[in-house]
Amino acid sequence: MLFRVVLLASICAFALSMYTADPAKWDRHQYLVKVLTKDVKIGNISTCSGSLLSPSVVLTSANCFPNEIKNVAAQAIIRKKDSSDMMNKAMLAVRIDDDLAVMKIDAVQDEHFCDKDPHPPRVARLNFKPSLTEATYQTVEPKDLQDSRCRVVGFTTNDDVEDFASSQEVQVLELDVRADQDNFMFSEVNANSTRRACWDDIGAPLECIINEETKWVQVGVLNKLYGRKMEEDTNSTMTVTCSDVQAMQFVVFGDNTFAHAIENVDKSSVFEAQDKCF
Repeated sequence: MLFRVVLLASICAFALSMYTADPAKWDRHQYLVKVLTKDVKIGNISTCSGSLLSPSVVLTSANCFPNEIKNVAAQAIIRKKDSSDMMNKAMLAVRIDDDLAVMKIDAVQDEHFCDKDPHPPRVARLNFKPSLTEATYQTVEPKDLQDSRCRVVGFTTNDDVEDFASSQEVQVLELDVRADQDNFMFSEVNANSTRRACWDDIGAPLECIINEETKWVQVGVLNKLYGRKMEEDTNSTMTVTCSDVQAMQFVVFGDNTFAHAIENVDKSSVFEAQDKCF
């Protein structure tokens, strides 16, 4: 009997990531960050991905955190600008709104934090509309993305937390996405394809080209993975692997949840980064 099971990164204490996809360089996607969370009470470590929105703000999925977060410590692993070195930035606070988690981190100290095009983006490009007084975030309807080019950017597969923390290999997977209920979208995995996401890609940015500028814009995050288990013997233990993943669920910034989340964490730094970096 086949059935679906939701696979959440928050319950995994090991790192697995994207299967074979188009290889990329982390220095071309410097906004992509690794998120490590640890339950300090029992010692479990979980791995996720996220995106840097400013020197002090990281966006990821709420599924990277357990329901009870008072015993959770977290850090973001960020690539240093114009360098292959990495930096670890401790989480100072986290704001969880519905399916999104916005982390306030120890700020990246860099006088020249980012450069504009043609330099690689230092923060994720968001759908902001500038005005004379203040930039405002423009929501995106999932149904409007179905005919757009979309992709997810993540890290390559590693079977060990330490390997995940030190790896610099990035992969980009272009997707066909379809709208679902509310602010969710799905992308099915071709059974004959080796291109798929896995545990520590939860929180990775969903990017689409949504205007004539042909720029990739982050419109959501990878929220959950759906997989299958083959019929199992009740006396045996089955392990669900990345090859069992059948679909990816994304939460799209289709309402004010995302805007409210960053407003309650560090709105000014996010707006400033969008202005300076793009």
